Amino acid sequence: MNQEIKDRLIGRVNMNPYVNHLGIHFTVVEEGRVEARMPLKDEHRQYSGVIHGGVLAALADTIAGFAAYTMLPLDRDVLTAELKTSFLRAAWGEELIAKGVVVKPGRHLHFCECEIYCSGKLVCKASGTFCVLHPQI
Repeated sequence: MNQEIKDRLIGRVNMNPYVNHLGIHFTVVEEGRVEARMPLKDEHRQYSGVIHGGVLAALADTIAGFAAYTMLPLDRDVLTAELKTSFLRAAWGEELIAKGVVVKPGRHLHFCECEIYCSGKLVCKASGTFCVLHPQI
């Protein structure tokens, strides 16, 4: 993936209001693989101080979906068709690190995975199926 395509992909994703709301910052963008950091705020925590599962699921969906997006021409997009999220331990830290990969790209569907770490520990693993949107004629 050349730098121009990478910059256009990141620019398009950074225009997403929800990505901006979550404060996601991409650190690795390669074909079929992305990594990102997300600082944690008080509003991401539930009553006990642990990070809410919905925050983890939203991050996993975003990162796995963006990994799928890196394998498409710029005139295509993806939508989540299915997401399975496993919460492996409570996340208590100050930042999440997410790593997304495309396991199986396809013409109409991409199967991807995401791992999320907090304080160096794996806290969430997700897999998702993403529908490839083709340009409408």
